[in-house]
Amino acid sequence: MKTKRRSSCIILCRGQYYYEVKRMNNDKEKNLLWVSVAAAILFSGAGIILGILFQSQMILFDGLYSLISVVLSYMSLLAAGFMSKADWKRFPFGKDSVEPLVVLIKYAVILILVAASFLAAAAALFQGGREMQVGPAFVYSLIGMSACLGVFYFLKRYAEKGSALIKAEANQWLMDSLVSVGVFIGFLAAFLLQITETALWLIPYIDPLMVIAVSFYFLQFPLKEMKKALREVLEMSPEGPVQKRIESSVQEVKDEYGIEESFLRVTKVGRTIWVEIDFVTASDDLGSLKIQDQIREKIAGSMNDAAPKKWLTVSFMKDRRWALEE
Repeated sequence: MKTKRRSSCIILCRGQYYYEVKRMNNDKEKNLLWVSVAAAILFSGAGIILGILFQSQMILFDGLYSLISVVLSYMSLLAAGFMSKADWKRFPFGKDSVEPLVVLIKYAVILILVAASFLAAAAALFQGGREMQVGPAFVYSLIGMSACLGVFYFLKRYAEKGSALIKAEANQWLMDSLVSVGVFIGFLAAFLLQITETALWLIPYIDPLMVIAVSFYFLQFPLKEMKKALREVLEMSPEGPVQKRIESSVQEVKDEYGIEESFLRVTKVGRTIWVEIDFVTASDDLGSLKIQDQIREKIAGSMNDAAPKKWLTVSFMKDRRWALEE
């Protein structure tokens, strides 16, 4: 059985500090999510109503996607509010696992919507296409495309340094923007065919073909993001160069201080990267707290830019059994 000795005082102090530093960022995050919710409500209502009126499955899909975005964005708001409340007695290691869980659920729902839309479009295609009002649909697509891109670029400004929730919102609007661009291109083609009276037989097939094309493109987003979120939920080692940087730093410490063996465990959950290192050495030279803190400082330097929050635990022992799971 592996024994861990963590100071509850250190945990609580870290938690309170993190809460105070991040409180303003959490308020900004919630405001951004509210912007996303309001925009999604507007788009969903317009898309569903006009999709039915214009008899366009593509516009209806756009509206349904926005409607689901409302529910998912509100779920993100609830998660952000829950995570912003400090509760270090019940959650001594924070609430970071909430973030990948929410992201996983969001993209699973989007994946179901994409699959259902693809099947409906394929059925319409084999039934001879779908008649629609091309002129009004083209005007809607132009307005919708401009508005969606505007919301996406607004969120993208904050997504690069924000949490996974904001990044997920920005990705949702990127996907919605791609739908809108696809709608615009398709309806532009249909509009040109109609006014030039060229290949009129092709017009009923444009709407379901757009849905199928966008569905294929959409599949990469949910699958990619679900993979990343699942890795965090399962507490797997993070991808990228950070793992190698930490391994290199640990090896340098071993070489410098003549440490025989080490055990490294790294994972990233939400906004926190967790690093646990057990050094096994027969020497008593590392008994000084000053030397041990110097080693921690060196390893902490290799964690820069790894995540907004870092949790580092470095232990020293003579008996390796304390570093092994039994």
